[in-house]
Amino acid sequence: MAAKGEYGRTCKIDVVVMRKKILILTLNDYILYQPTILNLYDLLSAHADVTVVSFEPKFVTKQKEEKRNIKYLKMGTVGTELFTKIDFIISKFTPLIKKVLPKFSHHYLFYNYYLPSVVANYLQREKPQADEVIAVDLAVLLVAQKHFGAVNFLSLEIDNNTNPNYKKVDTRKIKSVFVQSQMRYDYLFPGVSLKKFIVQNSPVYKPGPPLNTERKDFIWAGAIDRRLAVLECIEFFNQYPNYKLVMKGGGDKKTRRIIEERYGHLLRDDRLIFNQEYLEADSFVDFLASFKIGFCFYSWSLIAASFNYQSAPSGKLFMYLAAGTPVIACNIPGFDFVKEFGAGELIDDYEPATIKRAIEKIESNYESYKQGCYKAASYFSFDNHVQPYINHLLNS
Repeated sequence: MAAKGEYGRTCKIDVVVMRKKILILTLNDYILYQPTILNLYDLLSAHADVTVVSFEPKFVTKQKEEKRNIKYLKMGTVGTELFTKIDFIISKFTPLIKKVLPKFSHHYLFYNYYLPSVVANYLQREKPQADEVIAVDLAVLLVAQKHFGAVNFLSLEIDNNTNPNYKKVDTRKIKSVFVQSQMRYDYLFPGVSLKKFIVQNSPVYKPGPPLNTERKDFIWAGAIDRRLAVLECIEFFNQYPNYKLVMKGGGDKKTRRIIEERYGHLLRDDRLIFNQEYLEADSFVDFLASFKIGFCFYSWSLIAASFNYQSAPSGKLFMYLAAGTPVIACNIPGFDFVKEFGAGELIDDYEPATIKRAIEKIESNYESYKQGCYKAASYFSFDNHVQPYINHLLNS
């Protein structure tokens, strides 16, 4: 800009606009599979300097995200083995304990104590500076409040509110809440009025001409985990040999071993295929668009035990929608929008005959279901719903 200087001469004054520093703290070691954080990072980076603190990938995948500014913390070998073994032993005895103490619930020490302690040590040692701090999920929220005071809370995974950490949260030190639905907010903060932003765990929808590809076969996207009823899904393909399933995602070794032992014949006949190559979000949506139908299941025992899964708005489900790939999913409150938009079928059990009826219903009016996917994807597009949150972070 120009201004009048001494003796009336015009001089140039450089105005420097300082970019905010935003720090995102998360405990998980699979940042590659957290689209909400990655999408938020990308949209914020146009206006601010963003740093994500996460953990080195260890369990779901070994691959790091190298393109973004991510600080990877290391899990100590001794601490990891000690706390995971303690958690394993407690989980095995939990059914017996509950017979004596019906209200007993096991909250994993590895996630609720050990990992937060690593983050706390990092913050105390490195003292990172930030204008705005975003704490992802409850356990790291407590660490962030203790170190920074008032911070922003981003909720992805909800532990049952029997977790003692709930009582330690100081709601006066929550500047905002980013959450996927009003139902989940009410569970987290019943009767408490906080500045909230409701944004689904969905990709940025990019409408365009239909891909010139033939849709065939079925896709299981996301974690290959017994708790997600993946074995029940595979059993359908065991009983209906005319269909083929591609499994795209990481998973635990034990589940993979069970699948190989129980369904090795499907693998040998290429009716069940593992595909664990990582794809960026846009490429992943293009990949999903080549399949006829996608699955999104949780085990019924997990749904009954966990509010998180009863209300869970799955990221992979929104990826299916962006690809125009109709879904067959479990009938839970978190998936009601699938019915509302006509984007797939919700089922109440995983019997092969039930899955077959859902497939036939979708195939009988496939174009309508596909268009329902696009409508839902457009409505929930991440960039549209997240803008007020970005404005809050930049202007507060």
